[in-house]
Amino acid sequence: MPILMVLGLNCSADYRSTFLIERDKYSTLNWLSNETSNHWRDVVIEKLNNNGDTHADVMARSYDSSFKEVSSVNRVAWRDRLNRLRNKNLVPVMWLISDDSPQAYKQGLQNQIDYQNQVVDAVDDLVSHYVVCLECDEYYSAQEVNVLIQNLRNKGVNKPIGVHLTPGVKQEYIKDADIIYLQTGFNLNEQQFRRQIENALRFGKPVVVSEYNLRGESAEAKRFGDIACSYAGVVGTGNGRGQASCQTLKWDQEKIKKKEWYQKYEKEMVVTGIAVATLYAMLKVKQEPKINFQITDNGYGLQFESNGYRMNYSESQIQATYSIRF
Repeated sequence: MPILMVLGLNCSADYRSTFLIERDKYSTLNWLSNETSNHWRDVVIEKLNNNGDTHADVMARSYDSSFKEVSSVNRVAWRDRLNRLRNKNLVPVMWLISDDSPQAYKQGLQNQIDYQNQVVDAVDDLVSHYVVCLECDEYYSAQEVNVLIQNLRNKGVNKPIGVHLTPGVKQEYIKDADIIYLQTGFNLNEQQFRRQIENALRFGKPVVVSEYNLRGESAEAKRFGDIACSYAGVVGTGNGRGQASCQTLKWDQEKIKKKEWYQKYEKEMVVTGIAVATLYAMLKVKQEPKINFQITDNGYGLQFESNGYRMNYSESQIQATYSIRF
């Protein structure tokens, strides 16, 4: 039976944040910056609690001049700042890199991989989940985004990972994501807003409608947030909400565990395949061996069969049988 994980401290709560309050003035994306004070953080927490928020979006790396700079991981300071949120029943969601940050991009993808690994080492136990990049398609290819996601999995991250793009959804970018962070665009009418949500939902992944108003505390933002929650498959909002509730995100951790199992034993499976094929050759078996390698949602395995020899190497067992014919 799959293990289901629910975001948030309250298992009956959906995902609800407001990361733009008076645009960037009280944006939670600035939370980890050394340019902000604890007094500012206390003011932001009060506003988030007044909005009924359950989560807070924080940025791990940003040189965007519209926001405060975050350019290095400080484990002690970051843990203190994130616990400040958690102590007020606000669960941090870590956005790993911002747009408009050429100082970071020019250092190459491996540099960002190293950086996000530092983030995971420092605060993984304190965050609800990750968003791999803000407006990813402005500066990364789809392949690069998927590499960043796979690196987090290889690192051992066993939490949902989201992808956020410029307005709309591009299938190649969200292929490996667990959640679509939908930017609908600003200044839309209700029909246009609904159309963006309906388009995102057709990809079959949970959707957080995350960016639709520059003032998340405004009446219009709250109205649009309530509209978003009226759709099945929408698991949260990021720019304002009234009284509506979205669906709670249910996330299948079993699927990730199976991926981790394959990564752990991939080399052994390949080596075993070579060894068995070599054994067939040494025994001069006349029938060419059948070697079948499978990866499915139900597990991973290798099967070898030839002239009475059969070997199954799977997630749950290793089994070998044979019969000798003269």
